[in-house]
Amino acid sequence: MTAGPALRRIVGFALPLTAANLLQQGYLLVDGIVVGHYVGVEGLAAVGASGPLFYLLNAMFIGLGTAFTIRLAHLRGARQDGERRGVVLSLGLLTVVWSVGCILLVTVLAGPTLTLMGIEGRLAEDCARFIGALSLGFPGIFGSAAVSAYLRGLGDSRAAMWVQGFGSIVNVVLVLLFVAVLDLGIAGAALATAVAATAALVAGLVHSARIYPVPRVGERPAVRRELVDAVRLGFPLASQHIILAVGIMVLVWIIQAFGPVVLAAFTIVSRIEQFTAILFLDFSGAVTAFTAQNLGAGNAERTRRGLWQTLGLTVGLTVALAGVVLLARGPIAALFTDDPATRELTERYILIIYPFFALYTVMVVLHGHLNGARRTTAPLICTVIAFVLVQIPFAYLLHGVFGIEAVMWAVVAGWTAGLTYSVWCLRRVLFAQPAEVVS
Repeated sequence: MTAGPALRRIVGFALPLTAANLLQQGYLLVDGIVVGHYVGVEGLAAVGASGPLFYLLNAMFIGLGTAFTIRLAHLRGARQDGERRGVVLSLGLLTVVWSVGCILLVTVLAGPTLTLMGIEGRLAEDCARFIGALSLGFPGIFGSAAVSAYLRGLGDSRAAMWVQGFGSIVNVVLVLLFVAVLDLGIAGAALATAVAATAALVAGLVHSARIYPVPRVGERPAVRRELVDAVRLGFPLASQHIILAVGIMVLVWIIQAFGPVVLAAFTIVSRIEQFTAILFLDFSGAVTAFTAQNLGAGNAERTRRGLWQTLGLTVGLTVALAGVVLLARGPIAALFTDDPATRELTERYILIIYPFFALYTVMVVLHGHLNGARRTTAPLICTVIAFVLVQIPFAYLLHGVFGIEAVMWAVVAGWTAGLTYSVWCLRRVLFAQPAEVVS
């Protein structure tokens, strides 16, 4: 097998997901633009302040869902389709329990969490209104993520693209209707996401049942075993997101002291960063599935070739994309707000972090290979080093002296530390014996 087909396989897996996620992140950009122009700087600040709490719940579930994707990819590579029923039932059980539990958690803990972050007064009321309305869509949000994990595990990223893309298009239409037309404010933006996610879940379930029906015969499904194994494998991934979410809460606590304008700029740059990172996160997910399938089939050498070629491609794409963002930083900031101070701060943030964006993209692609090799603890430790030990202390200790720019440069410092550790971990995995890698 030559190297070319390996890269084509990874690209073929990543691009459909990228198309779907660009639509998804596109709706987030539209959401931010609509909120910025129809609700104002205070609305953007509320979205940014409440974002870490939702990210904590959503990203933890995605971390666990990735474990099911890896498991399904291994079964597909090993041609053991009979065991898929137990995996699906376990994933469904986790989704239901998680959705109900998160609704209860938000109801009880949203207020105290915002207080701990230093969010008070009108801003706290707006945040509570936003997250409360969003919680109505938790079954749809987590359910559609579970369907996506299932389809990606079976290697059908195109189907996952259509499911996510459908939800994103519905979301764009609804946020314009609810906020710009019906003037429902910050709650309208949250309700748009809730309704769109529910629609995506229904579409995904119908498609999956028709194209990939769960086997009805075979051995008794080992639901408990699959659930325990998924939690064991996915816990490091989920823990990574827990650390990130808590760290973002700390950053919001640091940033909110500078006022709503700075918090609004932070929200804008976060949306832009999420949008531009999509392609590389999808390449990371593609490398995860590609590595898992080929290690399941006993072909470790092909995973190495695919990784090297993916790294070369993503670095070139990063340089081009970062250049576009840097050159267009003025018009990009103007899309979100008419406030001169918020626009100037957004441009300054972009000018600091985007020349170093390749550090981030290489790091996440390496994490994809490590996850596919079942070394899910390595990205977790990387997050602890980059975010907890470097970025947050850097921002906290220096923001009093250098102001908000210390928070911006802390991002670059964290990426540098994370990439250094990821390269060290990769060397250990690449030179391990095949049996050791998949154990």
